[in-house]
Amino acid sequence: MSDVRKVFVTTEVARRFNVTTAYLIRLSKNMNFNESEFRETLKHTYLFSEEAVYQLALHFNSSKRK
Repeated sequence: MSDVRKVFVTTEVARRFNVTTAYLIRLSKNMNFNESEFRETLKHTYLFSEEAVYQLALHFNSSKRK
C-alpha cells in the first residue's frame, strides 16, 4: 500500500519553494521526471513524489548559490 504522506500536490510544492505553480510546472516538465515521480491529475494539478521534491530542492539550492 502506498503512503499518501509521501505524495504532494502542485500547490504544496510551490509553497515549499516559494515559487508560483505555473513556474513549478514549467520547471518540472523541463526536468524530465518520469511518471512515477511527477504526473498530471487534473488541468494544472500535478502530483509529485518524494523523490521529485528532493530533486527540486537540489535544483533550488544550487540556484541560490550562483
